[in-house]
Amino acid sequence: MMNLGYQSKLLRSGWLEGVALYLLCFTILSAIILATPGFLGTDDYYHARLATQIIDQGRLAINFPWLPMTILNPQQFVDHHLLYHLYIAPWTSLAGIDGAKLATVSIAAGVFLASWGLMRQIGVRYPAFWTLALFGLSVPFVYRMLMIRTQGASLLVLILALMFLFQRRYRGLILLGFAYAWLYNGFVLLLGFAVLYTAAQWIAERRLEWQPVVYCALGIGLGLVINPYFPQNLQFIFDHLVAKVDLESSVQVGNEWYPYTTGVLMQNSAGALLVLALAFLRSSFGAHKRDTIENTLLFAALLTLFMVLRSRRFIEYFPAFALLLCAAAWGRDVIILPRLRWLMPVGAFAVLALFVGVTLTNTISDARGARDVNVFAGASDWLKQNAPPGTMIFQTDWDDFTRLFYYNTENIYLVGLDPTYLQLEDSHLWDEWVAITQGKVEQPSTVIRTTFGAEYIVSDQNHGDFERAVGDDPNIEQVYEDDYSIVWHVIPARVENVTP
Repeated sequence: MMNLGYQSKLLRSGWLEGVALYLLCFTILSAIILATPGFLGTDDYYHARLATQIIDQGRLAINFPWLPMTILNPQQFVDHHLLYHLYIAPWTSLAGIDGAKLATVSIAAGVFLASWGLMRQIGVRYPAFWTLALFGLSVPFVYRMLMIRTQGASLLVLILALMFLFQRRYRGLILLGFAYAWLYNGFVLLLGFAVLYTAAQWIAERRLEWQPVVYCALGIGLGLVINPYFPQNLQFIFDHLVAKVDLESSVQVGNEWYPYTTGVLMQNSAGALLVLALAFLRSSFGAHKRDTIENTLLFAALLTLFMVLRSRRFIEYFPAFALLLCAAAWGRDVIILPRLRWLMPVGAFAVLALFVGVTLTNTISDARGARDVNVFAGASDWLKQNAPPGTMIFQTDWDDFTRLFYYNTENIYLVGLDPTYLQLEDSHLWDEWVAITQGKVEQPSTVIRTTFGAEYIVSDQNHGDFERAVGDDPNIEQVYEDDYSIVWHVIPARVENVTP
């Protein structure tokens, strides 16, 4: 490994380049995310609104009455992205949607800066060039980094952890572990990276150090226990993660939990796969032997590739570690053939420009095609004005909750964020809700009113079977409709007076 004093001097000497790079990345990412008036993802609306609740309620462990029939009921609710919500809360409270977007951009640009800092630390030449290459590796990588989600912050923590590991500043992992436990249920990744580093060190140096794993575990443990939601957070982690182990169950979770097809992955993440292949080819040129740094990044790239092959929601990780591996393999000992001394840099910049141009163009196109910000805005406003506070709203889709919650916190909702949250709390209610939303229950007003306690129904315009069922029910009347949604009022069943 490089001398730590030299590394520190190297890091200090490049602060101006780092600031310029951060501002450049911030500008590029802002241009992409601001290309659409709304958020890029469905869950973004939930995270933005929940963040403002921390400020509105003035407490870390907020009251959450909005999903009372799920495992996120008021007694069991856990904010498992607490640290992220604390960060974006002031941004969102001050500037709404645009504020939340800029908060996310600040984190995403931080990922680029941390990647640059890591590459400088390990002695990669032209780290700014390698950092900008991150823009050209994968369309979903750039797109999802700009969603109001914790994955960008999670990636940032992992890169910072690698910096601590490569500098052997292991005690810093305690703080990172604590922060990760407050940030994201995927905190096990940090512990996994510590294990990978320990294994890489043993392979390269025949030295086994216990501190990385122990300090990571200590920090995570402290973060789980010293937590405003303890001990409910432990039960939630079990319920949340176990429900995803078997994705072949009858409960269809969001698409992001399922893998890409091979063809789609090769199309939207060709750059990431290419740099991984180039990293493997490095050993074919000269007497190259992987050290602890390169072995660690190799293991990280392979682990995150496996994660993507299992679930597309992890695409935020793999491209970054594939690039860091390639930079460690090629960038620390640049091979320039004498006859190609001028051609190789020109060719490298041409390839960079091509991949970055194509990726950013496609990402901007996808951003502009994000779902309209006004979806459920009108229906939510009508419900806020007409339904008494605390009224239960029956939805026909579980993923409609996030927008309804963002626009209307006056009412409560049946199901949201994840379909398994209702199914885990009450499987019979779940089955009944599914049957009703599919139009299989004739005159559903009685069940909706008595079993679910709902006075109003809200749906998008894509539930024809359900619309036909409620159209035949005399105790349900339509009270609102726009281009995106419909609202019905469930009238209490009429009882005829019979004279004996």
